[in-house]
Amino acid sequence: MACLVKAIVAGNYGEGYRLAGEIGAETLGVVEKVFPDGEQYVRISEPEKAKGSKVVVVSTMYPMQDQAFIKLLMLGDALARSQAAMYLAVIPYLAYSRQDKVFMPGEPVSALIVVNTLKAAGFRKLVVVDFHSSSLLSQLNDYIVNVMVSDLLVKTLMSDAERPVILAPDKGALERARFAANSIGVDYDYLVKSRDRVTGEVSYTPRELRVAGRDVIIVDDIVSTGGTIAEASRMLMKQGARRIHVATSHGLLVGNALTRMLDAGVRRIALANTLGVRVDHPLVEYVDVVPRLATVVKEILGSEP
Repeated sequence: MACLVKAIVAGNYGEGYRLAGEIGAETLGVVEKVFPDGEQYVRISEPEKAKGSKVVVVSTMYPMQDQAFIKLLMLGDALARSQAAMYLAVIPYLAYSRQDKVFMPGEPVSALIVVNTLKAAGFRKLVVVDFHSSSLLSQLNDYIVNVMVSDLLVKTLMSDAERPVILAPDKGALERARFAANSIGVDYDYLVKSRDRVTGEVSYTPRELRVAGRDVIIVDDIVSTGGTIAEASRMLMKQGARRIHVATSHGLLVGNALTRMLDAGVRRIALANTLGVRVDHPLVEYVDVVPRLATVVKEILGSEP
């Protein structure tokens, strides 16, 4: 007999309840609290329902990344003790993924710490949206299922675009630009960052394509302070770009990031609904990626015994 599918929605990611509905899973309640000294507590309300079931734990890792991480680990342990048949985690935004290698001696590879610890906690797979590091994906032997959504974001910005070109802010983000461009049928390129050795001035230039008179859509996975996008936007406007739009999967938009980008010439911003917070602004549009996540999760559950 096939295992029943249950879902646990942890933290403040309200979209998780919609995902549970789309995969046809019964939602299990979780008691969550924080002790006066700051330590966390979780408990599955009806652990008997997890026994023998396939369980999907849905929890994004922003804001309060550290708390979300610890909560996932505790839920993994609780599910193992409740004798779940298997359990996987849907983590739309996986924190610490940007530290995917040692940039300076003495640094850890934080992305691997997070992934390996969740694996040790018993999660069969991690389903994430737009994982930062393509090099780590190849090392993890399909443990992370990476759901690309740049095409959905770009399509949202195409309604009034004239002669659009999709640009990645650097070579590392090129795959996101290529994925979106190929699905829509438009040009794409990446920006080359260079610094004048005499003046120290930084410039961004498309590797091959010209942007004069064209609408540019900059595609990236994470926008935090908005500094890189702002610098690139100013340079592209100087090169004659008609308008600048931004499509990013995880719009952290820390501090004055939104103002910084808009002041630099950005006119529209499309963000995926991967976080536990939203920004309310007329030029910011949220794109629903839950249906695509649900499709991927159903495929995984169907392939698991």
